[in-house]
Amino acid sequence: MSLEKKSQIILNFVREIDRTKAEQRVLKKISDLLTDFCNESKKDVNLLYKQLKCFYSKRIPIIPIKDFLEHIYKYTKINTSTLVLMLIYIDRLCNIQKCKLSFHYIHKLILGSIILAIKYNEDEYYSLKLYAKIGGVSLSEMINYEFDFINLINYNLYVNEELFSKYNDFLLSSDSDDEDSDNYNYDDEDNNNGNF
Repeated sequence: MSLEKKSQIILNFVREIDRTKAEQRVLKKISDLLTDFCNESKKDVNLLYKQLKCFYSKRIPIIPIKDFLEHIYKYTKINTSTLVLMLIYIDRLCNIQKCKLSFHYIHKLILGSIILAIKYNEDEYYSLKLYAKIGGVSLSEMINYEFDFINLINYNLYVNEELFSKYNDFLLSSDSDDEDSDNYNYDDEDNNNGNF
Protein backbone atom coordinates (compact mmCIF):
# COMPACT_ATOMS: atom_id res chain seq x y z
CA MET A 1 0.00 0.00 0.00
CA SER A 2 1.33 3.39 -0.94
CA LEU A 3 2.17 6.03 1.64
CA GLU A 4 -0.45 8.33 0.12
CA LYS A 5 -3.19 5.70 0.51
CA LYS A 6 -2.16 5.01 4.14
CA SER A 7 -2.25 8.75 4.87
CA GLN A 8 -5.73 9.00 3.38
CA ILE A 9 -6.97 6.07 5.50
CA ILE A 10 -5.54 7.66 8.66
CA LEU A 11 -7.05 11.03 7.75
CA ASN A 12 -10.49 9.46 7.18
CA PHE A 13 -10.22 7.65 10.51
CA VAL A 14 -9.35 10.89 12.34
CA ARG A 15 -12.28 12.68 10.65
CA GLU A 16 -14.62 9.87 11.75
CA ILE A 17 -13.40 10.16 15.35
CA ASP A 18 -13.91 13.96 15.27
CA ARG A 19 -17.41 13.51 13.81
CA THR A 20 -18.28 10.96 16.48
CA LYS A 21 -17.01 13.29 19.23
CA ALA A 22 -19.16 16.11 17.83
CA GLU A 23 -22.21 13.83 17.72
CA GLN A 24 -21.62 12.72 21.31
CA ARG A 25 -21.18 16.34 22.40
CA VAL A 26 -24.50 17.33 20.78
CA LEU A 27 -26.33 14.37 22.33
CA LYS A 28 -24.87 15.10 25.75
CA LYS A 29 -25.66 18.81 25.62
CA ILE A 30 -29.23 18.23 24.49
CA SER A 31 -29.83 15.60 27.16
CA ASP A 32 -28.20 17.79 29.83
CA LEU A 33 -30.35 20.76 28.83
CA LEU A 34 -33.58 18.78 28.80
CA THR A 35 -32.71 17.12 32.11
CA ASP A 36 -31.85 20.47 33.71
CA PHE A 37 -35.14 22.01 32.60
CA CYS A 38 -37.12 19.01 33.82
CA ASN A 39 -35.32 19.24 37.18
CA GLU A 40 -36.17 22.95 37.35
CA SER A 41 -39.86 22.23 36.83
CA LYS A 42 -39.86 19.79 39.77
CA LYS A 43 -39.40 22.83 42.01
CA ASP A 44 -42.45 24.62 40.60
CA VAL A 45 -45.54 23.23 42.32
CA ASN A 46 -47.83 25.50 40.29
CA LEU A 47 -47.00 23.99 36.92
CA LEU A 48 -49.95 23.53 34.62
CA TYR A 49 -49.81 20.46 32.42
CA LYS A 50 -53.19 21.05 30.81
CA GLN A 51 -51.72 22.14 27.47
CA LEU A 52 -49.64 18.97 27.24
CA LYS A 53 -52.05 16.43 28.67
CA CYS A 54 -51.76 14.44 25.43
CA PHE A 55 -48.12 13.75 26.35
CA TYR A 56 -48.50 13.43 30.11
CA SER A 57 -47.62 10.13 31.90
CA LYS A 58 -48.41 9.43 35.53
CA ARG A 59 -45.24 7.38 35.78
CA ILE A 60 -41.90 8.86 34.87
CA PRO A 61 -40.05 6.57 32.42
CA ILE A 62 -37.12 4.74 33.96
CA ILE A 63 -34.76 5.35 31.05
CA PRO A 64 -32.71 8.56 31.47
CA ILE A 65 -33.11 11.21 28.77
CA LYS A 66 -29.48 10.76 27.67
CA ASP A 67 -29.90 7.01 27.15
CA PHE A 68 -33.22 7.55 25.38
CA LEU A 69 -31.70 10.07 22.95
CA GLU A 70 -28.67 7.87 22.31
CA HIS A 71 -30.95 4.90 21.61
CA ILE A 72 -33.03 6.92 19.14
CA TYR A 73 -29.94 8.38 17.49
CA LYS A 74 -28.26 4.99 17.14
CA TYR A 75 -31.21 3.22 15.53
CA THR A 76 -32.63 6.03 13.40
CA LYS A 77 -29.25 6.97 11.89
CA ILE A 78 -30.30 10.61 11.66
CA ASN A 79 -28.09 13.64 11.11
CA THR A 80 -27.08 15.74 14.09
CA SER A 81 -28.84 18.65 12.37
CA THR A 82 -32.09 16.75 12.94
CA LEU A 83 -31.32 16.67 16.67
CA VAL A 84 -30.79 20.43 16.59
CA LEU A 85 -34.19 20.85 14.91
CA MET A 86 -35.77 18.58 17.52
CA LEU A 87 -34.47 20.84 20.28
CA ILE A 88 -35.70 23.97 18.49
CA TYR A 89 -39.15 22.41 18.09
CA ILE A 90 -39.31 21.52 21.79
CA ASP A 91 -38.27 25.07 22.66
CA ARG A 92 -40.88 26.42 20.26
CA LEU A 93 -43.59 24.28 21.83
CA CYS A 94 -42.69 25.46 25.33
CA ASN A 95 -42.73 29.03 24.14
CA ILE A 96 -46.05 28.85 22.30
CA GLN A 97 -47.81 26.83 25.00
CA LYS A 98 -46.15 28.76 27.84
CA CYS A 99 -45.22 25.57 29.63
CA LYS A 100 -42.14 24.04 31.19
CA LEU A 101 -40.58 20.68 30.56
CA SER A 102 -41.29 17.81 32.90
CA PHE A 103 -40.04 14.27 33.37
CA HIS A 104 -43.72 13.28 33.09
CA TYR A 105 -43.79 14.02 29.36
CA ILE A 106 -40.31 14.76 28.04
CA HIS A 107 -39.83 11.30 26.47
CA LYS A 108 -43.07 11.61 24.51
CA LEU A 109 -42.19 15.17 23.47
CA ILE A 110 -38.86 13.88 22.20
CA LEU A 111 -40.65 11.25 20.10
CA GLY A 112 -43.15 13.73 18.67
CA SER A 113 -40.53 16.35 17.87
CA ILE A 114 -37.94 13.93 16.49
CA ILE A 115 -40.44 12.50 13.99
CA LEU A 116 -41.28 16.00 12.76
CA ALA A 117 -37.59 16.91 12.58
CA ILE A 118 -36.79 13.71 10.67
CA LYS A 119 -39.57 14.29 8.15
CA TYR A 120 -38.60 17.92 7.72
CA ASN A 121 -34.82 17.50 7.58
CA GLU A 122 -33.91 14.05 6.30
CA ASP A 123 -33.95 13.12 2.61
CA GLU A 124 -34.92 9.55 3.42
CA TYR A 125 -36.63 8.13 6.45
CA TYR A 126 -38.14 4.89 7.67
CA SER A 127 -41.77 4.06 8.29
CA LEU A 128 -43.52 5.46 11.34
CA LYS A 129 -43.99 1.86 12.49
CA LEU A 130 -40.22 1.42 12.80
CA TYR A 131 -39.81 4.72 14.66
CA ALA A 132 -42.57 3.63 17.04
CA LYS A 133 -40.69 0.39 17.69
CA ILE A 134 -37.45 2.29 18.30
CA GLY A 135 -39.28 4.63 20.69
CA GLY A 136 -40.94 1.75 22.52
CA VAL A 137 -44.50 2.84 21.77
CA SER A 138 -47.33 1.61 19.59
CA LEU A 139 -47.88 2.92 16.08
CA SER A 140 -51.10 4.68 17.11
CA GLU A 141 -49.30 6.40 20.00
CA MET A 142 -46.54 7.57 17.66
CA ILE A 143 -49.10 8.94 15.20
CA ASN A 144 -50.79 10.81 18.05
CA TYR A 145 -47.50 12.26 19.34
CA GLU A 146 -46.64 13.55 15.89
CA PHE A 147 -50.12 14.97 15.30
CA ASP A 148 -50.41 16.54 18.76
CA PHE A 149 -46.92 18.05 18.59
CA ILE A 150 -47.42 19.68 15.20
CA ASN A 151 -50.77 21.09 16.37
CA LEU A 152 -49.19 22.53 19.50
CA ILE A 153 -46.54 24.37 17.46
CA ASN A 154 -49.19 25.61 15.02
CA TYR A 155 -47.72 23.62 12.12
CA ASN A 156 -44.65 25.86 12.18
CA LEU A 157 -41.71 23.64 11.23
CA TYR A 158 -39.65 26.27 9.43
CA VAL A 159 -36.45 27.34 11.18
CA ASN A 160 -34.46 30.20 9.70
CA GLU A 161 -30.75 29.78 9.14
CA GLU A 162 -29.71 32.26 11.82
CA LEU A 163 -31.69 30.56 14.58
CA PHE A 164 -30.47 27.12 13.50
CA SER A 165 -26.87 28.35 13.52
CA LYS A 166 -27.19 29.73 17.04
CA TYR A 167 -28.49 26.44 18.41
CA ASN A 168 -26.02 24.41 16.38
CA ASP A 169 -23.03 26.54 17.44
CA PHE A 170 -24.06 26.28 21.08
CA LEU A 171 -24.42 22.50 20.88
CA LEU A 172 -21.13 22.04 19.05
CA SER A 173 -19.16 24.35 21.33
CA SER A 174 -16.59 22.48 23.35
CA ASP A 175 -17.01 24.32 26.64
CA SER A 176 -16.30 21.86 29.39
CA ASP A 177 -19.31 22.52 31.59
CA ASP A 178 -21.19 25.14 29.57
CA GLU A 179 -22.23 26.79 32.83
CA ASP A 180 -25.53 24.96 32.51
CA SER A 181 -28.02 26.72 30.29
CA ASP A 182 -27.65 30.28 31.60
CA ASN A 183 -26.43 31.59 28.25
CA TYR A 184 -28.92 29.59 26.23
CA ASN A 185 -31.77 31.92 25.30
CA TYR A 186 -32.17 32.51 21.60
CA ASP A 187 -34.85 34.51 19.86
CA ASP A 188 -37.14 32.53 17.66
CA GLU A 189 -38.52 35.35 15.54
CA ASP A 190 -41.50 33.21 14.61
CA ASN A 191 -42.41 32.68 18.27
CA ASN A 192 -41.28 35.59 20.44
CA ASN A 193 -38.35 34.50 22.62
CA GLY A 194 -36.76 31.11 23.02
CA ASN A 195 -37.64 29.39 26.27
CA PHE A 196 -34.28 27.84 27.00
